[in-house]
Amino acid sequence: MAEENTTEENTQLVGLLAQFDDPDSLLAACDQCRQSGYTSTDAFTPFPVHGIDPALGINRSILPFIVLCVGLTGLTIGLGLQFFANSNAFDGISPFKGYGYLIGGKPIFSVPANIPVTFEIIVLSSAFATFFGMWGLNKLPMFSNPLHRISRFKRATNDKFFLVINSDDAKFDRSATEAKLTSWGAVAIEEVHQDLTDTKLPKWLSLVGILLAIVLLLPPIMIFRAKGMVNRQTRLHFNPDMDYQEKFKAQTLGPISDDEANPYLFADTRSMRQPVVGSVSYGNLDTDSHFFKGLKADAAPKPGEDNVADYATEFPSDLEINEAFLARGKQRFEIYCSVCHGYAGQGDGLVNKRAMGLAASGKASWTTAKSLHDPVVKDLKQNPVGRLFNTITYGRGTMGPYKDQITAEDRWAIVAYVKALQETGLPVSSEKKEEAEPADEAAAE
Repeated sequence: MAEENTTEENTQLVGLLAQFDDPDSLLAACDQCRQSGYTSTDAFTPFPVHGIDPALGINRSILPFIVLCVGLTGLTIGLGLQFFANSNAFDGISPFKGYGYLIGGKPIFSVPANIPVTFEIIVLSSAFATFFGMWGLNKLPMFSNPLHRISRFKRATNDKFFLVINSDDAKFDRSATEAKLTSWGAVAIEEVHQDLTDTKLPKWLSLVGILLAIVLLLPPIMIFRAKGMVNRQTRLHFNPDMDYQEKFKAQTLGPISDDEANPYLFADTRSMRQPVVGSVSYGNLDTDSHFFKGLKADAAPKPGEDNVADYATEFPSDLEINEAFLARGKQRFEIYCSVCHGYAGQGDGLVNKRAMGLAASGKASWTTAKSLHDPVVKDLKQNPVGRLFNTITYGRGTMGPYKDQITAEDRWAIVAYVKALQETGLPVSSEKKEEAEPADEAAAE
C-alpha cells in the first residue's frame, strides 16, 4: 500500500513516487512505464544511469536549436547594424542615415573588419539563450517542490533510485498506476501531495523584490539628473588610476620636495631636464668631419673663421656618384632650394621674387638669393665642394641651416646636382632674358 505524506484538504495529489534499490530495476521499470503509455514521468538517481533517457522516452533537448536561432539572430543584428552605421545604403528607405566615412582608402563595409564585433554579439546572445533557455525548459525557478517534503526522497542523492509518475498524465489512475509500479519491482510507493499554500510567494520576498527594483532605478535616475545639470563638484571616482598625478610642462617650475631648505626637487627649479653634457642621440655621432661637415680630415677651423683651405675638395670616398645619386640630389634641391634659388639655380625662385618685390616697396628687408651660376660660386678654388656642403649644413649669411631637415648623404647629393647644374653654363636668369627681348626687338625695328 502507498504511504500518504499528508491528508489535509488544502493539498493536491500530484503523483506517485516509487522507490527502487538498484539502477537495473529502475531502468527496467522506466522501460515498462514508457511501453505502458505514460509520458509525464521523471526519474531520480544518485549518479548518471546510462540508457535511462531513451527508457523514459525523453527526446533530445531543443535547447541547442534555441541557441542556434539566437546566435544567427545575433549574427544578423551585428553585421546589419555595422553595415547600416558605416554606409549610407539606407538613405533612400530609412529616416536614419548612415555615415559612409572613407578612412584610409578602406572599403565602406568589409566583412573581415566587422567579424570581431559580430563574434562578440553571437557569444553574448548565445550565452544568454543557453542560461535562460535552460531555466525556461526546466520550469525554473520552482519555489516549492513537493518531493522535498518526502523524507525517503532525500536518499536520491545517496543510494536509492526513484521513479515519479505525475497525476497530470493521461493514463494516470491512482490504483492502477500503483499496481503497475508494484509489478515493476518498486519496494515502496508513496503519494506526492502539493501544499496549495506553497504556491504563493512569501510576503517578505515580494517586499525584497520591490525594494530591489527601486534600487535598480536609482543609477539611471542619477545619470539622467547629472546630464541635465551643471555640477562643479569633483565627480565620483572609484578608480583614480593616473588622473590625479602631477603633470609638469616644459619651461615651468618643477615638483616641490618635502625639504624646506630646498623646496624644489631640482636645483635649477625647472621641470624640464637638460640632456647630459656630452651625450649624443642615437645615430648622430658625427665623427667623420669630411662626410658630416665638408672639412678636410686634418682641418680644425676656429669658431667664426672661414678658411677655404679647410674645406674638402673631393666628395667622400664611400659615395658613388651615379645617375641615381644625381636624381636624388635633384629631388632634394627642388624641395628645399628651388624656392629661393630657382629650379635652374639662377636665383629666381618664387620666394625670392616675392621678397624682392616687398623690399622694393619698403615693406621688407631681403638679401637677394645668389645665383649658383655666378663665377665666384662656380670656382672650385674659392668654393670647393666641401664649402658648398658646409653652407647647406650650417647656413651662411642670411641663409639658414638645413642640417636637421636634410640627411648628410642627401646634402652631398644636392652638392653633386648643383655642380652638374653649373656645367650647363647658364649666364643669366630667364627672367632677365625675357626683360631684354623687347628692347632687342625695338632696336631691330
